[in-house]
Amino acid sequence: MLPVITYSRNVFLPLTFVCRNTCGYCIFRRPPGEGCVMSPDEVKRILRRGAEAGCTEALFTFGEHPEEVNGFLPWLEKSGYTSILEYCYAMAEEAIKIGLLPHTNAGIMTAEEMKHLSEVNASMGLMLETTAVIPAHRNCPGKEPARRIAMIEDAGRLKIPFTTGLLLGIGETRSDRRESLEIIADLHRRYDHIQEVIIQNFCPKPGTEMNAFPGATLQDIQETVRMAKEILPPDIAIQIPPNLADAEKVIPCGITDLGGISPVTIDYVNPEHPWPALEELRTLTKGYMLKERLCIYPKYINRGWFHPRLRDCIKNLEHAVHMRGTFVIPAKPLYEGKAKSVYSSENPDELIVVFRNDMTAFNGVKHDRFTDKGRLNATASEFFMKMLEAEGIPTHFVRMSAPDTMVVRRLEMIPLEVIVRNIAAGSMTKKYPIDEGTVLERPVVTIDYKDDERGDPMINDDLIQVLHILNAEELIKVKEMALEVNRILSRFFDDCGIKLVDFKLEFGKSAGTIYLGDEVSMDSMRLWDKVTGESLDKDVYRFDKGDVITAYREVLKRIIPDAVA
Repeated sequence: MLPVITYSRNVFLPLTFVCRNTCGYCIFRRPPGEGCVMSPDEVKRILRRGAEAGCTEALFTFGEHPEEVNGFLPWLEKSGYTSILEYCYAMAEEAIKIGLLPHTNAGIMTAEEMKHLSEVNASMGLMLETTAVIPAHRNCPGKEPARRIAMIEDAGRLKIPFTTGLLLGIGETRSDRRESLEIIADLHRRYDHIQEVIIQNFCPKPGTEMNAFPGATLQDIQETVRMAKEILPPDIAIQIPPNLADAEKVIPCGITDLGGISPVTIDYVNPEHPWPALEELRTLTKGYMLKERLCIYPKYINRGWFHPRLRDCIKNLEHAVHMRGTFVIPAKPLYEGKAKSVYSSENPDELIVVFRNDMTAFNGVKHDRFTDKGRLNATASEFFMKMLEAEGIPTHFVRMSAPDTMVVRRLEMIPLEVIVRNIAAGSMTKKYPIDEGTVLERPVVTIDYKDDERGDPMINDDLIQVLHILNAEELIKVKEMALEVNRILSRFFDDCGIKLVDFKLEFGKSAGTIYLGDEVSMDSMRLWDKVTGESLDKDVYRFDKGDVITAYREVLKRIIPDAVA
C-alpha cells in the first residue's frame, strides 16, 4: 500500500499585523494604523469564499499581545472589541456558522485564555521555533523558550489538539534542533496532544535585520526531517510548508503532512512564496496517496477532544472530505488540454478530470493562470451536468472528488465540437454578413472537426459520415441532443438574467450510447447580461474587458446563489 501524505484546505486570516515582539527575521509585524485590523466584514467575506472553495479550516493568526503596542486599541475598538482574543472568539463563531473549523495561532496565551478559546477552536498551535536563546529573539518576550514550552504543556493538560514546530536557520545549532524535538516528544508522551510538528525553514526578507542571514540549507532541512522521524513518536505528523522548502527533495526524508493549503488566500507570513495548486501537490506527491484531512485529526475526533458546539461542523466536514476521497493519481496525465488534465483512475471505467487554473485564448497564443478559475468552472460544470441528466440528457459526470476535480465515465470521444448559436457573435460575424448581437431566427448548429494542427476546421454532415466519425443516425442524435441542451440552458439562463449567446459541446460513446462529455462551463459558453449586454464569459479575458474571475463569479452567483458570497 502506498504511504499517505495529508493536507488540509484552509483560509488564512491575519486579524492584525500588530505585534509586541520584534523578531529579527519578521516582515509580518506592522505598526498600528489604518487597516491594521482586518474588519469583520472582510473576515466574513474571506470565510464565505473559503467555504465556496471547499476549504475546511479557518486559520486565525495575529501578532502576539498587540494591545501592548501603543496606538493599537483604538483601531480594534472601531470594530467593537476590547481585546484581540475577544475579536478572535467572535470571528471563530462566524467561521463555525459558515461551516469552517477554526484553528488559532495567537502566540503566548494563559491556560485560562486557551480554555476559553477552545470553545470555538478545533485545534490550536504555537511554534516552539527553538529552545536556544538567540539574537533574533531579543526584545521578544513571547519568544522565551520556557514560556513557549509551558504553553504547549498547558494545551496538553487542557486536551487541546495542538500543532508546534521548529523554525530553521535563525541562529540555532544542530544540537538545538535535536533538543527542541526531544522536548516536543517528551511533552507528547506525557499528554498525547501534539498532532503535527512543522519543520519550517526561515526565508530571509528584505528590509529586516536578518535580510543577509544565510538561513537553512536544503541539507539542513532534510537532516532535521530525518531527525524528527527518529525522535518523535510515530503518531505525530511531520510537516513541511510546500511553498517554502524544495518539497520534492524533502518529502522522502520522512514527511507525512503538507499542512494547510489555501486556494483563496496568500501566505501572509511568506507572501513571496505562493501556495502550490492542488494539481501541483499531486505532482509533488507522486508515489504517495494524497489524502485531505481536517485541522483536528481523526484520533482526537474519536476521543471527543472538542467542544460540543463544534460537533455538527466536524461531522459535516468529515463527510465532505470523505466524499472527495483520496487521490492516487499517476504523475503523468493521459491527456493535457489547454485548461484541463485527464488522468486514469483505479476504476478502468472512469477517468479523473482536473480543471486547472490556466486560461488561454487565440489557440494558446494568450495564456495566463488565475487563482480559483479551475474550481469555478468545475462547480458550474457539475451543476449543469446534473441539471441535464435530470432532463434526460446522458452525461459522463459521475461525481466530484474535489472542488476542482471531477470523476467521469470513460468515453471514446468523438472528435467533433458541436456549436449551438442563438445570437450572432464571435467568428460567425467575421465569416458571414451578419452583425454582432443579431438574434437568429432559430438556433444554428455548426460542427468543427477537433484537430489543433488543422485549426479545428468546420465540417459538414457528408464529411462526418464519409470519414466514419458518425453514421447518419448518430449524427441526428448528436444534433438533437445539442438542441435539447440549448432549450434547457436558454430557458434557465433567461430566468437568471443572462443571454445564452452560443456554446460548444463535445460528445463521446460508451457501450453504444452517446454521452455529453467534456465540460459545460463559462469557458465553453458565451454569456451576456440581459440588461447591460456585458460579457460574463471568456471574452472578458480574450479581449481585456475586465476581471474574468469576477465575471465567472457573477455567473455562479446567479445560477447557484449559495455557491458564491
